[in-house]
This record gives sequence, structure tokens and C-alpha cells, in this order.
Amino acid sequence: MEWETVAVYTFIGRMVQQVFAKGFQRMRYDGVQATKTFAKLKGVIQAALAKVQGFVKAAIKIIAPLTYRQRYQQSTGRDPLRCPHCQAEMGVWKIWHPQYGVIYDELEAIKRGKYASQAPRAAPTGSPGRAVRPAAGGIPVSLPGVP
Repeated sequence: MEWETVAVYTFIGRMVQQVFAKGFQRMRYDGVQATKTFAKLKGVIQAALAKVQGFVKAAIKIIAPLTYRQRYQQSTGRDPLRCPHCQAEMGVWKIWHPQYGVIYDELEAIKRGKYASQAPRAAPTGSPGRAVRPAAGGIPVSLPGVP
């Protein structure tokens, strides 16, 4: 087995090459990740990672994904949710696409109960319950508050 001493950033660069892009799969049965090989190299890998841990923590920055608004501002230089005439902040109610038509409608989402409370409702106080009778015969169902 050959040993090589490399600079920290060279080592990190080589390790980053082991990370695959989204959609690619890793072969676990050959190379360093094979069970028999990994068992032999585990101690060496842990020692190397312990040496560069401080440098890696300083080098890695966690970047949050940008929102649509931020990406649009970066590419065009203007805020898509700012009125071009009065500079007031705008809200998105409906998005219409020339080929697909309406692809987002906030009013329809409100009507469907997107923002409705999921908590169970209490029976109204002071009013008697009512029975719902099926139109085509069947079993009547009592509403809350009816004995």
C-alpha cells in the first residue's frame, strides 16, 4: 500500500469527489466502500478526518435555498412582489400561464379550507341539536347536543 502526504485542501478536494450528484447511485461492493476494505481502512479514515475536522468546519457554509422572490431579484434586479407604480408590497392571489391557464389560485385554496382550523368544534351553546333525516329512508343521525 502506498502512502502519500497531501495538503489539507487537496485532501478535502479528493474527498468531495466521492460525493455524487443527485440521482446517481454509489456502488458499495467495490473500492473503499466494500465491507472487507472498509473494515481495514476505517481507523485510517477516522484519523484523517480528526486531523482536518477544524478546517472543514471553517470551510463549510450551510446555504439555505433561495426563494422564488430572491432568485428573481438576483437575475433581474427588481422585486417581483413590489408594485412598479406605487412601490407597495403585492401578494400573490392567482398565477396564470399562457399554455396551462390558472396554475395557482389563492381564493380557491381558501374556499377549500387551506387555512381552516383542524381543531374539533364545540357544540353551540344555548341551541338544541337537530336530527338530520336522510331523503331516501335510512337511519337518522343526531347532531351534537341532542339526547
